[in-house]
Amino acid sequence: MPRIQRTLRRRTPQVSNPARGDVRLAAIDIGSNSIHMIVAQLAEGGAITTLWRLKEMVGLGRISFPSRRLSADAIHRAMLTLRHFQQFAQQKEAEKIVAVATSAVREAENGGDFIERVRAELGLHIKVVSGKDEARLIYLGVRHAMDLAAGAHLLVDVGGGSVEFIVADQQRALLLESLKLGSARMTARFIKSDPVNSDDLEALRRHYKRELTPLCAQIQALEPVGAIGCSGTLENLSAMCGSSKNDDLPQGAVGVIERQDLDKLVDRLVASRPEDRAALSGLDSKRQDQIVAGAVLVKTLFRLLKLKKMFICRTALREGILIDHLSRHLPEMIIRRDVPDPRRRSILDLARRCHWHESHSRHVAHLVLRFFDALKPLHHLGRRARELIEYGALLHDIGWHIAASAHHKHAMYLIMNGGLKGFSNEEISIIANLARYHRKSPPKPEHDAYASLSAKAQQIVLTGAAILRICDGLDRSHCSVINDIQVVLGNRRVRVRLQARGDTELELWASRRKMDVFEQVFHRTLSFAPSRRK
Repeated sequence: MPRIQRTLRRRTPQVSNPARGDVRLAAIDIGSNSIHMIVAQLAEGGAITTLWRLKEMVGLGRISFPSRRLSADAIHRAMLTLRHFQQFAQQKEAEKIVAVATSAVREAENGGDFIERVRAELGLHIKVVSGKDEARLIYLGVRHAMDLAAGAHLLVDVGGGSVEFIVADQQRALLLESLKLGSARMTARFIKSDPVNSDDLEALRRHYKRELTPLCAQIQALEPVGAIGCSGTLENLSAMCGSSKNDDLPQGAVGVIERQDLDKLVDRLVASRPEDRAALSGLDSKRQDQIVAGAVLVKTLFRLLKLKKMFICRTALREGILIDHLSRHLPEMIIRRDVPDPRRRSILDLARRCHWHESHSRHVAHLVLRFFDALKPLHHLGRRARELIEYGALLHDIGWHIAASAHHKHAMYLIMNGGLKGFSNEEISIIANLARYHRKSPPKPEHDAYASLSAKAQQIVLTGAAILRICDGLDRSHCSVINDIQVVLGNRRVRVRLQARGDTELELWASRRKMDVFEQVFHRTLSFAPSRRK
């Protein structure tokens, strides 16, 4: 699997249309507070670059955490946001949108109804991830943007419903944990007044200490060398701490929270009224009612882990979603970038999935087209037939993926059941029959799959198979010894002039054994003119 290069940018650049053939993807994170989307571009070698970021504070979890149901208003806002994001991604030519939902949807009794509505109305398929899988995706995103080579780091993501804790280095995650301590959830459970009264604040602190102490012991045992935070809550805390004045940030970081600044900020926040928080620079207006719970959580972490500072990384879950998707689909994405024709792309994707011998198959297909074009005065077939015969040649040997014995029949099965896209059922049958008849028995009326084809389709199969059998023989060694041919059509004979590099005896032996079908179909004898040995 090709490795995805670490080239995610942390700022949104000004971009024009992508280079021709580049692939754009979008990732949507449906969180408890916000819905985020990034649009990224897959470039040469599998590198990805973030082009645009969008965020909308929807608040799916504001009511769902105490009630365990997504409210109608929140669902309505989420639908409008997802529709807007989808339209934006389509306008920016993203060919795939990968959507993930976290704790608010995961825990809601009507979360499934929301997912089904999104699928029915927008055609978006949302994957609901577990807390630990969310932590894994966050790790992939942070690792992509920041250097963890110095040793294990603590990564913290404070969401609305849950908080993810990761201890990881550049190679692997040593700890992946998710606790239900998100700022929206904790606000709904503990903060009943504004400003928060002392009893509620003390209950919140006790809860944090009780839940975090065992986990912090595990974290300390792994001896992390630094701490990195991500999420809107931590970005807001960093901004309110005045981290913009700090120029000594590692690559990939956008801010820092230092303990002394945090302590002062938390004291200020717990005593604040709504109008006080509204005047604070760096605090998102839609996060004002939850920031106290989030700030007290972060202060508790700093104290239990004896942290002095925490760097802030903007790259996290969304980027991790894309990286995870590409780790499983990168070959397919590269094919999409390099092969704009969806029919050809589908053929090559099936070939790749069947671990084809690419150089041999491509070379045989090249020779087949040389024959097809030269013999057009005899077969009178057009562009569509030429395309299908080429595809049959490209896939003729994929049956080896099952077994060497009867691999021509296995190839037919794989093509018929390989999920080829953009083809009619008859076109798939033509391609499958072409692969079936590249060796052994020629097409016969008693063969059901061949007999069920229309007369025109049978002509394509018969013509293509006759040519394919010869060309497969001309690369018998799979070494492209005969690297090109010139086909000369005569009244009684078809003469093939070979451009070769080395001994051609094996190739000629194999081709002559398959001449009978060719000569019956085209009513011409076939002869070869080998090149001189060098």
